[in-house]
Amino acid sequence: MVVILTGSNSYLLQDSLRKMIAEFSLKFGNSIERFDGSELTNADGVLDAVRSVSFLEPNKMVVVRDFSKCRDIMDRIESIIEQIADSTELLLVDPKLDKRTTTYKYLKKTCDIRSFDTIQPYELEQWLATEAKNRGAKISSSDIRFLIERAGTDQMLLTQELTKLALYSTEITRNNIEEMVELTPQGKVFDMLDALFSGNGKKAYELYLDQCAQGEEPQKLLAMVTWQLQQITLAVFAPIKNVDTLVNAGMSPYSAQKVLKLATNITKSDLKFYINELAEIDLHSKTDADIESALSVYFSEVSYA
Repeated sequence: MVVILTGSNSYLLQDSLRKMIAEFSLKFGNSIERFDGSELTNADGVLDAVRSVSFLEPNKMVVVRDFSKCRDIMDRIESIIEQIADSTELLLVDPKLDKRTTTYKYLKKTCDIRSFDTIQPYELEQWLATEAKNRGAKISSSDIRFLIERAGTDQMLLTQELTKLALYSTEITRNNIEEMVELTPQGKVFDMLDALFSGNGKKAYELYLDQCAQGEEPQKLLAMVTWQLQQITLAVFAPIKNVDTLVNAGMSPYSAQKVLKLATNITKSDLKFYINELAEIDLHSKTDADIESALSVYFSEVSYA
């Protein structure tokens, strides 16, 4: 069996990797060989590992991280997969795979590819609420939103910050978050979205370029803009434009207050333009288009529309 773990969501990817290794160890012991593709000059070691069988421990797991960084592995990947022993599990891990290559197309046909993408911001709020509860802590919806704005959307970092806050106090408050959670560069994403849809074009575009320079994933920015547009759409078309209406629609009070302020500057015609343009980018992203360049044009168009 060959399983490939990939995607920009490092938290979910690493969590899945940890669970798979733990499950194998529980069933078959610690017959696990590990490789780092970024440190390998050839695929010989991996090839020997997948085809050799021990009489004492016939079941084996071979884990190769960043496998695409080893050119020889990519060149010989078909040979490696074809020679895997029946009792061996090959686990290939790489957050970034080029889907345009013939190698990826081969892997897609022959392997179990599990992709872990960035979750939507509204899903992130629900996830944080559950994680806080699992740690025996209480946190309000508005404070969850504030934590995300301050720390960003990386689930690995948010897990660390939430654990720290829960250890300090089971009642997680805005004051605690301000005192204990450092404002990360990613936290500026929310300032960028506010500026984008409030007519401050220059600030929005500068923050967007700053996010790109810091290596923020274009897919993540696309997901966040989509989420913000969904909230703005609810506010623009709400029959009664107040916090209670949006809360009843599933929005947190904190988010409702912010989006109502943004919606006052956006007409239905503007909103249609924003959504149509974003839908085009989303469509092209499915075919591996240059999302970063497309988003750059989108930010420029929306900011100065």
